[in-house]
Amino acid sequence: MKIRTAAQLSDELDQELAWRKRELFTFKLLASSSREHQAETLRRAGLALLYAHWEGFVKAAGTAYVQLVANQRRSHRELSPNFLALAIKRELHNAQTTTKASLFTAVARYFVERIDERARILWDGSIQTKANLSEERLREIIATLGLDYRPFELKGRTVVERLREARNNIAHGRFLSIDAAEFDRLYNEVLALIEEYRNQIDTAAQLRRYIR
Repeated sequence: MKIRTAAQLSDELDQELAWRKRELFTFKLLASSSREHQAETLRRAGLALLYAHWEGFVKAAGTAYVQLVANQRRSHRELSPNFLALAIKRELHNAQTTTKASLFTAVARYFVERIDERARILWDGSIQTKANLSEERLREIIATLGLDYRPFELKGRTVVERLREARNNIAHGRFLSIDAAEFDRLYNEVLALIEEYRNQIDTAAQLRRYIR
């Protein structure tokens, strides 16, 4: 579906979140109703699934928001700084990796000659988790979207990094003992972070914070 309105984005976010929450709740229910030797195995698998949905939602929801902004057909001048940076990302990257005056000039022209042209934001692939959503990578994605990182900051080490490290250990075949209390804590706190991320994107779109 092409996302052109804030209402369409909100529906997309709700659909993305709903099926992920259903699947995670089903897995949690299985673990809590199993015998302990079975439950421990299910909790390890559940952490890998929890990480997959956390990373997947961050990427999918962020990409959907960028698609909305791209479809607004705004000029460079109208865009907020974070989306202006996305619009001229290729030029900025080229200028960063060279000493050629011609490439620096290309960037300067955006701010002198092309500032009123319609921005062309390549939304597909704009949000990259790099299959390893660390605290640092999350901070960069939040900045790209122009959101507020502060609600995530206190959970960066105890939730985001803890979940990522657990997933990496499980994915690489290392034994990891996860008790029920730790599993429930990560489950609840990751879902809270997902909700926060979803709500911030929805609010930003409704209030058109992508406009300067």
